[in-house]
Amino acid sequence: MIRTRHASAAALLGAALLLAPAAWAAPKKASARTAQSATKKSKAAKVVETRRVAVLASGPHADAARAALEAELARRPARYEIAPESAVRSAASRLGVDPTQPAGAAAVASELGLSAVLVADTSTVGKKPQVRVTVRNGRDGKALASPAAAKPATAKLVPVAVKRQWTALERGLQKSRAPEAAPVAPTPPTPVEPEPAVKPAEPIAQTPAQAPAPKTPVAEPIRKPVAAAPKKEVKAPETQDDAVSTRTGARSSPLVEGALGLKLFGRSLRYKDDVFGVLRPYTLGTDVGGLALPGAPQLAGDVTVYPLAPFQQGALARLGLTGSIDQSFGLKSTGSTGAVSYPTTAREWTAGLRYVMPFGQAERYGFEVSGTYGMNTFRIDAVDGERPLDLPNVEYKTAGLTLGLRAALSEKFDFNFRLGYQHPLDSGELSSDTWFPRMSAGAVTGSASLAYRLNRVLDVRLKADLRRYFFKFNPEPGDPYVAGGAVDQYPGLSLQLGFRY
Repeated sequence: MIRTRHASAAALLGAALLLAPAAWAAPKKASARTAQSATKKSKAAKVVETRRVAVLASGPHADAARAALEAELARRPARYEIAPESAVRSAASRLGVDPTQPAGAAAVASELGLSAVLVADTSTVGKKPQVRVTVRNGRDGKALASPAAAKPATAKLVPVAVKRQWTALERGLQKSRAPEAAPVAPTPPTPVEPEPAVKPAEPIAQTPAQAPAPKTPVAEPIRKPVAAAPKKEVKAPETQDDAVSTRTGARSSPLVEGALGLKLFGRSLRYKDDVFGVLRPYTLGTDVGGLALPGAPQLAGDVTVYPLAPFQQGALARLGLTGSIDQSFGLKSTGSTGAVSYPTTAREWTAGLRYVMPFGQAERYGFEVSGTYGMNTFRIDAVDGERPLDLPNVEYKTAGLTLGLRAALSEKFDFNFRLGYQHPLDSGELSSDTWFPRMSAGAVTGSASLAYRLNRVLDVRLKADLRRYFFKFNPEPGDPYVAGGAVDQYPGLSLQLGFRY
């Protein structure tokens, strides 16, 4: 009995020793499998999608902003591939779109396979330069991120501003998607022509058959390759910003522009330091504080022709020949007693050169320089051989320079402002020996107009202008008239129909 118990214990001990290694090895195999699957998951997690991104920068600090953004992208080569800006500009020019706008960004991204377009604007707002960066999605052009604009003082602070915005920009970049590839239509199978039916063999005749003549191989017809039909581009719907950009870009180098309409003008001639009190002032219109309000009618028109615009789109295309004319009708002037009315003529014309330099986004603004020669005549004609001798007839011949600024305020409204200086070469009777032979003179001109566009060619504009001549007479003892100087000014208000083609 004791031996049997000892034998059972020995058997159990032996079985335990045999099963212990197998039980010890099983957890190790399971843990090894778990570690191997975890390693595979970590390797799969490390696979990151590489996005193709382009950087577009504009404004005074464009180079600094572009360099800072491309540096941030280059620090993450596994995530981003940088497309050259020149390729984006070239594609936008070829497609005729603005890559900074939603529709234009989507069109360029579809052309170049971009996931996103980084648009950096470093234009000046007020007196402070700013840096505003927008992430536009390559699939639809929508803005995925547009942090608040930073306002650096110099170009050296632009990289700091970009780093502060980078966290928000990268979140937008991770949401970006490249345009979907257009599905390729399956090629239809080439139809197989059926083989000709085999005729049954004829019985062999007893006479010896002659050997058949060798058949001349028939040349297969040459098949011309058929050119694939070009794919029709589907244009995205045009937004308001795109419409303004397209309209302004189309009008950047016109062939001709001008206006024609009705003008109301006035005139006030005032002398200073009239020693003898014999110089008679002249007013045409209602006098308000020494300035005559516009009230006399004139026909006013101006035109500028750009003769090189049809042949090129460069700088010479914006050099034009300009001219203007204002002609009065139905004017009368009275003598000192007011008993007689004298026919009066007021006329002004100018001719010269004008050069326009567009700037800003989509060339919505323009700076212009005009050099002109002109003549301004105000003449009182005689009645029955007599005319007022106390009113000199003036004929100002001037040459001068005018600077201007034009702006497309919106899709419908345009604004134009001009300011110039004219040097009088002759003043008519006022500078003759009878009046003031030793005089010196100068003149300033200014105008402002607001135009409402009716269509791509015509507009209606309201214009206000002023011409002011000022004189220093330099009298000497014995002169018939003694005065220190004078001011002769002509305010005007016009309603015109403008055109631009």
